[in-house]
Amino acid sequence: MRCFMWAIMLPSVWLLSIGLAGRAAAVDVLASADLGPADQPYGVGTIELPLANPIVGAAPPPLTVASESGRVLYPAAEEVETRITPVSELPVPPAGNGRLLGRLGNLIRELTDEDAPKTQIVARRVHFLFTGTEPLQVRVGQPGQEIGVYQLNPQRNPSAFAESMASWWQAFTANAKRQIDDGDYPPWVETYLIAMLSGRTGNSLPAWFLERAEDDDPLWKTLKVLGGAEEVSGEIFRQTAAGLTDDNRPVPANPDPVDALPLPAGPRWVQPTFPEIDPDVQTEPIASRVPPECFYFRFGSFANYLWFLDLTNEHGGDLSRMITLRGTGGRATERFEKQLSLKINQMTRMLGPTVIEDQAVIGRDLYTEDGATMGVLMKSTNAFLLRSSLSNDRNNAARTDATLSLEQVSIGGNQVSLLSSPDNRVRSFLAEDQGYFLITNSRSLVERFFQVGQSGESLAATEAFRLSRMLVPVSRQDTIFAYFSPQMLQNLVSPEYLIELRRRTRAESDISLVHLARLAAKAEGVRPETGQTLGVPQLIESGFLPVSFDDRHDGSGVISAGDQMVDTLRGSRGTFLPIGDVEIESVTPQESRWYKQIADEYTQRFPQMDPIIVALRREEVPGNTDLERIAIHAEIAPLTPEKYGTWARQLGPPTNVEMRFAPDDLVSVQAHVASDQLGPPTHLFVGIKDNFPPDPNEFKGLLNTYWALRELPSYLGAWPQPGVLDRLPLGLGRGRPVGPGMSRLIGGLYRYTGGGFSVLSFQPEVLNSTLPFLEATETQQSATVRGRVGSLLDSQLEGWVNDQLYQRAARSSVAGASFLNLLSRQLSVPPEQASETATFVLGKPLQCSLGGQYEYNASDGLWRSTAWKGSRPAATPPNDYVAPLLLWFRGSDFTMTQYADRLVADASITVARGVDVGP
Repeated sequence: MRCFMWAIMLPSVWLLSIGLAGRAAAVDVLASADLGPADQPYGVGTIELPLANPIVGAAPPPLTVASESGRVLYPAAEEVETRITPVSELPVPPAGNGRLLGRLGNLIRELTDEDAPKTQIVARRVHFLFTGTEPLQVRVGQPGQEIGVYQLNPQRNPSAFAESMASWWQAFTANAKRQIDDGDYPPWVETYLIAMLSGRTGNSLPAWFLERAEDDDPLWKTLKVLGGAEEVSGEIFRQTAAGLTDDNRPVPANPDPVDALPLPAGPRWVQPTFPEIDPDVQTEPIASRVPPECFYFRFGSFANYLWFLDLTNEHGGDLSRMITLRGTGGRATERFEKQLSLKINQMTRMLGPTVIEDQAVIGRDLYTEDGATMGVLMKSTNAFLLRSSLSNDRNNAARTDATLSLEQVSIGGNQVSLLSSPDNRVRSFLAEDQGYFLITNSRSLVERFFQVGQSGESLAATEAFRLSRMLVPVSRQDTIFAYFSPQMLQNLVSPEYLIELRRRTRAESDISLVHLARLAAKAEGVRPETGQTLGVPQLIESGFLPVSFDDRHDGSGVISAGDQMVDTLRGSRGTFLPIGDVEIESVTPQESRWYKQIADEYTQRFPQMDPIIVALRREEVPGNTDLERIAIHAEIAPLTPEKYGTWARQLGPPTNVEMRFAPDDLVSVQAHVASDQLGPPTHLFVGIKDNFPPDPNEFKGLLNTYWALRELPSYLGAWPQPGVLDRLPLGLGRGRPVGPGMSRLIGGLYRYTGGGFSVLSFQPEVLNSTLPFLEATETQQSATVRGRVGSLLDSQLEGWVNDQLYQRAARSSVAGASFLNLLSRQLSVPPEQASETATFVLGKPLQCSLGGQYEYNASDGLWRSTAWKGSRPAATPPNDYVAPLLLWFRGSDFTMTQYADRLVADASITVARGVDVGP
């Protein structure tokens, strides 16, 4: 039996405990402090506050616990709940005084009120670990209110300790799981604490921690690795933190030496078959200096490059902010400029157009979040002036920053300027050849730049690029011409790239883990014997990192550089050594098996990479200088439709038929489809009126979806009539006639049939207002899919979009504050250091997705955002909130056309310029 001892309560605190949560009072307090075996680093404390009056409904804020001595660690609060006995299970009261009628009313409410509380809180409990064996004074409270001060006298009782430890672990892991599920940030802190405390306390890892994601399609898993999906980085972080192998087994304490294997072979690629290409097709000169394995973003002029930079800077250096603000700030464009030492100033804006004829960004990948293999290529009109300007900027940078070095290095027999810092924060090669200048962070890219100049085996010389310029000619004078070559796409799934990409994900995890381990050690009062910070060996020895932590096949590791952690091979997070510059000498058997599965899948199912073309052109909007139209043209050519699965086979051939929709349709889409179910190629179309649609959550489940669709003023139609409804059994598709050409189907759906059209809607008034305008017309431009989204400005849909994006941003904002609270509560990070610590752990700064600033409130000990204007974000968007998307979006038209050998997409987006989306 557990032995709770009565806590000693200070008289003034007892008065505070009476008003707990405003609705319930604390009665006798139960407390314990148990010590375990001598080799256990922690004792376990529990304080339970039974409630005189149970709490029904919303739970109060979780309890907090602390000690001035700093001995209280890793608290886990929970509410003790009991089931509310339903009225139907209570004894029938005696008749009289309306008791039976009252019971009947209660029974009806029980049957009809599905949201009625089923449980009640009868006690509040907080578990925690503590260090030392001396008496311990702890303070228990909730945000903004102290509940009690308790003097605990630890007792050594092995059985009580085991029970207390199990209860604490269950509550701690349950809270962590809840935080992970609710969070909008990488769950590094929760994952680390569970892994570390499991090892230090001897508790087993929870089952959910060891669960592996269901096996995805290998090609899909590869895309996740290439895209840096959080699922992939989270799995690697979890396994490293807990000292687990890839199959979730503990790494042996003394593992056998791992064999060093050569790089596995890549996929067996099939060369595409090209159509006849015009021998006189024009390609731009700058493309003749681009290696074929590079992507190619050509701006055509320095003015176009400035336009793109200005557009990016309007949105905080990150174009993804055009949709919504993320919970962390990346600023990849700004970081890339700083790494190359290419900051654009007013002098550059004036001088650039006079010395630069053409400009492009080239590279082997786009991993801008952690260090891409990229560079800026320029064709000069005046090499002397451009060289002088660039050299002057680099000399000034080296002179004003003592951490930078400027030197001449030899690459391929050519002298190249290198401006660099030890942590790769700045890594800028400047190479010049025959009037072309390349500024890049990659040594291997410089080598290829010179090799292409000598051999002529450039991107411009490839059949695929010449085909792209035949389809999208230079004469279009696009603002941006982007080209992803087959060689570049193949290179992304090469063994060198994928294996190093996986290794650098591990390196990023290791840096975060060392930061977290130091925080945990500092919170527990573990100090280094010499020096100012604990090194990796000391953290492993103290149990804050697993024994397998520092075991990497490539010999790299994590070292300190002041407050920063640096990978010995790759440098600092955000500016890792480009993958193209990392030489892989050998791989492990596990890496070889992992990659071989990927290579086999590509060989069998995706043996050919189709080049991708994207051309962007900016246009003026007549009569409105505040608006700009961006025309986007994209092609995949040559195309092999069979590789893209069912969706490609469902599309019909291109057609010149264009549906004319009702003028009040805010969103309209049509597609030419062909399937066994619908019969011959058929035009399907959808129109949505301006409205405030149902919440997306209302579409969960078949019944909820039905009711949500009934409220949506929209229609679905087909032309010519596909007849699929007429083929339903029992004549259900024909329904009951309710007017000329109109019938009512089962479920309240209305159908109009006539003039070759078949149109469905839940609302007959929508059909009546739309039918006079519906018409199949002929147009000169053929397409498979067409669509339009009107301007959302001052529409009902604008309010709905704003609300949806606000709700997402509000959840992200709360998650950011919760992350800062987590650092303070579990790792004892002082408030004044929390923001900087979050940046160290996450590798990028936290930012409030509502545009505010996170601030610490000393009165209740919680973080909140200035955008909330209270303790929580408002339930609905404030009057002054406008989502970033709505600040600039003013409508769009788009088409998509699938030919036998290529896929073409065109979009025209009207945007408002000069908007401010926040910090």
